[in-house]
Amino acid sequence: MSSPGKPLKVLIVTQFYYPDVTACAFRMQETALLLAQMGCDVHVIAGEPHKGQIAGQAINDGAIKVSRVKLVKYEGRGKWNYITHYLSFMFAAIKAARRHPGKFDIIWASSPPLFTGIAGMAIAWLKKARFCLDIRDIWPESAVVAGQIKADSMMFRMAKIVEYVLYKAAARITCVARPMAEYIRQVSGGKQPEIIYNAIPETMTAKEALPIEQNPAQLNILYIGNMGYCQNLSLVIEAAAILAARGESRIRFQLVGNGIEKQMLEAEVARRGLGNVEIQGIVSKDEAISMIRNAHALMLHLKDDGTMDKTIPSKVFDYMAGGRPILYGLKGEASDILKNIEGNLYYDPADPTQLADKSAFLLQNYAGLAAAATKNLAVVKENYLREGMARKLFEVFQSLTGQAPQN
Repeated sequence: MSSPGKPLKVLIVTQFYYPDVTACAFRMQETALLLAQMGCDVHVIAGEPHKGQIAGQAINDGAIKVSRVKLVKYEGRGKWNYITHYLSFMFAAIKAARRHPGKFDIIWASSPPLFTGIAGMAIAWLKKARFCLDIRDIWPESAVVAGQIKADSMMFRMAKIVEYVLYKAAARITCVARPMAEYIRQVSGGKQPEIIYNAIPETMTAKEALPIEQNPAQLNILYIGNMGYCQNLSLVIEAAAILAARGESRIRFQLVGNGIEKQMLEAEVARRGLGNVEIQGIVSKDEAISMIRNAHALMLHLKDDGTMDKTIPSKVFDYMAGGRPILYGLKGEASDILKNIEGNLYYDPADPTQLADKSAFLLQNYAGLAAAATKNLAVVKENYLREGMARKLFEVFQSLTGQAPQN
């Protein structure tokens, strides 16, 4: 336990960390830096990035010491490819922590994958520290949606046991949405998680939205992020085909990012000869922010399966910071946040005709809807900044170590 007046020693265990281009990587790095600004002594054990540091090398990220561990890379979508990849991080993280000479007050391990939680639990036991479990998606259910495992498999049943053990072992649990917190409370036998929204750093927000183009000759609708199974971006291809068949050439979808479905999407656009869909690869974070602010509108949806509505995609807050209309096919708390702003438009995430219709409606009524959507920026700045979430997390850590919260 940390003594009063001494900095909390926090070890963050996360498979993804900047410069990985994932929402989790940004969440963990930004939170680590903010905790350090609050006086914590923060260390990170992370997997090697897709591009960047040498495995096993400890680097400094500002005030943060980051130890990278080697991962077994996966190819394709086979379940064993995913599992060996995740297991390699779990064992390597535990090994790296054992080599670390110091002690820690808090181990904060972020899942998915659940294997990261196992690593955090084991490290907390080895270091005699308090174990705090962070949940960003419900596993193993979200792994089923992503096509990684099957719901009737032995692997799924084993993962459910691991999930329960981790919930029971954690001294505290953090998560990213209210429905997720309620699910965890029920599954864990009554533990009440602390909600730490994904949020965005204040530096990502502008003072005000960029000027509105009153009557755009072409409406550019942007999606930026992962192109995976859960994102179901085939829906966009179908909507684009419907608009093309109607002779509507003034609406253009722009898909930016990478993922396991990207090549399939590119092939489908080429096969259908769709000139109203553009697909491009990963861009830097600064480029992404600029694209979001300059788009006419933004779009996102997730597969509607009863699992994904328990979370809030981090893109919700990224998009809101742009102050633009958002076309969304989301349910749960994410929908609750977006539907209260008039300029945002809901569509059924399983119905491409609705996406096509709402896109056409937005084009016809753009000036008014875009003016109303500038409220997105004000709402995110008031309620969903990373700085406030990090302060809340810091207070959770203080409560675990017996330190009185500081004003």
